[in-house]
Amino acid sequence: MTLETPATAELAKPVTAWHHTNLFELRLSLRVRVWLRIARFLTAARIYASMERIPNVPAAKRKATRPPGWMTLPLPPGVEIVDRTPEELGVPVATRTYAPARPDGPLPIVVFTHGGGFVNGGLDAMQFFCAQLAVAARMLVVSVDYPLAPESEFPEALEASYAVLRWAAVNGADLGGDPGHLFVAGDSAGGNLAAALCLLARKLEFPRVDKQVLIYPTLDATQSSPRLRAETPARRRERFIYYGYYAGDTDPGDELLSPLLAESVERLPDALIVTAEQDALRDDGILYAQRLRAAGVHVRFTNYLGMPHGFLSMPRLCRSATSQAILEIATALQESLESDGS
Repeated sequence: MTLETPATAELAKPVTAWHHTNLFELRLSLRVRVWLRIARFLTAARIYASMERIPNVPAAKRKATRPPGWMTLPLPPGVEIVDRTPEELGVPVATRTYAPARPDGPLPIVVFTHGGGFVNGGLDAMQFFCAQLAVAARMLVVSVDYPLAPESEFPEALEASYAVLRWAAVNGADLGGDPGHLFVAGDSAGGNLAAALCLLARKLEFPRVDKQVLIYPTLDATQSSPRLRAETPARRRERFIYYGYYAGDTDPGDELLSPLLAESVERLPDALIVTAEQDALRDDGILYAQRLRAAGVHVRFTNYLGMPHGFLSMPRLCRSATSQAILEIATALQESLESDGS
């Protein structure tokens, strides 16, 4: 399908119809901006040395990538973290659960899929975020160690993530969860998987997802948003390589690969979409918020001013924005429970 997209300058404006909140206008000082540029350069040099060389880097090594210690913070107290093998839950992949200590009862469940361009990252990638969210929202966060591309192409990562989501809906009580209150969340490539999980759950009519949280998601394999089209040819080529490793021979217009291009987004779960002002992927989140809102889906959209892509994985450098974003996400999830009468 073809999307009618307004100019990038228009997309950047706060639009009340998209429930854009202007509470977090967090502009970084020049010093922090410089540090962020250095951090992105060093991280890219260490993890993404060359996209063409990805197939030559063992998947286990790419799964072990994590933010360096000087970019992140210690995990919060009062959170219980448990790793589980595929055999323990009867699902295709490993999982890591985060839960607040001494819960009062069954905990609502958040199934989380991490970012990493479909080719990097594992259970350590967003550990700080998952632990903080579990404590702040008082929920059970289930992080999915989905298979990486190019060894596993579409739809293997999605199918593995759906298997965990389905397991949570049927057996989540075994982990102290409440399967009656089920959420999905993901950042970057994981945001793509989270959005696709909602489309797949709608298609299969199971399970019922209460809310989707999409954090600076990449949602269009054709990479046709205004901001991405404005990138340098070299950067655009790199992004196409990312998607190419994951997509394989799949039509880039497939809605489970490119949720933004879905024929219909009606009857999807309510959404919280978080974007970053300095992110080249920002337009994907804005356009998806626009489409969902037009289809009658309740959307809360927040653009964190001054922030780069991946800022939630850099809590030491983006402390205020990370704290605000986690609080916003936790509050939005809790409000879903309240509106459901819980």
